[in-house]
Amino acid sequence: MRVAHFITTLAIGGAEQMLVKLLRAMDRSEFEPTVVTLVNDGALIELVRDMGIEVLSLDLRRGEVSPRALRRLVTILREARPDIVQSWMYHSNVAASLARPWLPRRTGIVWNIRQSLYDISKERYLTQAVIRSGRVLAPHADALVNNSRVSSAQHARIGYLNRRSLVIHNGFEVESFRPDPAARARFRAEVGLNDGDVAVGIVARVHPSKDHTNFFRAAEIAAAQDRRLVFVCAGLGTDTHERCRSAARGILKGRLHLLGERPDVPRVMAGLDVLVSSSATEGCPNAVGEAMACGLPVIGTDSGDTADVIGDAGRVIPCGDAPRLAAEILAMCAMGSTARMLVGEGARERIRRNFSIESTASRYANLYREIVGERRDSGRRVFSSSLSRTVLGGAAPTTVALNA
Repeated sequence: MRVAHFITTLAIGGAEQMLVKLLRAMDRSEFEPTVVTLVNDGALIELVRDMGIEVLSLDLRRGEVSPRALRRLVTILREARPDIVQSWMYHSNVAASLARPWLPRRTGIVWNIRQSLYDISKERYLTQAVIRSGRVLAPHADALVNNSRVSSAQHARIGYLNRRSLVIHNGFEVESFRPDPAARARFRAEVGLNDGDVAVGIVARVHPSKDHTNFFRAAEIAAAQDRRLVFVCAGLGTDTHERCRSAARGILKGRLHLLGERPDVPRVMAGLDVLVSSSATEGCPNAVGEAMACGLPVIGTDSGDTADVIGDAGRVIPCGDAPRLAAEILAMCAMGSTARMLVGEGARERIRRNFSIESTASRYANLYREIVGERRDSGRRVFSSSLSRTVLGGAAPTTVALNA
């Protein structure tokens, strides 16, 4: 079965990393993948190619709208002849559906929505328009996959309706993300952490939805009360964005490390003592599950399905509450390394039992099989009906030939 994954970019982000994990986990003897991007950039491109998977691009610039790009998408997909087009996130979902009339009838379109809705007025005008247009196109996809229950309910309320709407949580690679004493020692030496330091980290790109401001406010409150605390920010933009840099120049000077985008997230997490997710909105947060798989205690805001992932293996607090976040950071620091290790062991076991990448890949595989079987049966019915009309004197079934 040929599967074309269509995504905005292959930069290091939650959706992109989930795609890479899915590519690794799917049975290549049954599923033959291709990846198509809107924008030809990202640190994960070569990683995907090293897996022996073709990566193609529409070569758009960020924010660009071009009818030529849609024609190129149609050309790429007609040449690849996928049984399934798996699109990822709003822009690719809409573009895949716009391309559908020019694709073979047997091609299934699966949408994937990766975040909970918040105030979309904070998005660029183009993104706002894309989100709204999705309400019209969503019912015509073969399936609508959300990565969280909260996201599914929110999108349904604004008109993202589909007869096959389901939730498939993110899956996590417990062999790649695991406690690693050697990696921990290397990372802490690189950053300059002392043995007595308690490293509290956030691993997220700079975006309003991730609410780094709340993290910095909480860090400033907690740092004033416990000198052992140091803070680490990793993710796209954390080393360049002015809000991050101003925090590093202020109260947290000398105690805040801005790492930027890192390809070695498992090593970064191995070096931390606590992970914080301060998001104002989430789907199913990758950083939370990965940190738990690494054996870290996690403090997360109650956004998306964060609480479902953490369960009783960490702390869940209200969004935007910096004093409460600071209090939880201080409590994690006070409990000591042995107690934190026990909490982390429970967190890792929870991920292993409930959120493995193998179980997630199995659900996608079953969905693809179901859609391909359904569309194959539908194609046979269309062909049979057209043939009957032809035998009885109707028009020749040219449409069947074009869309088979």
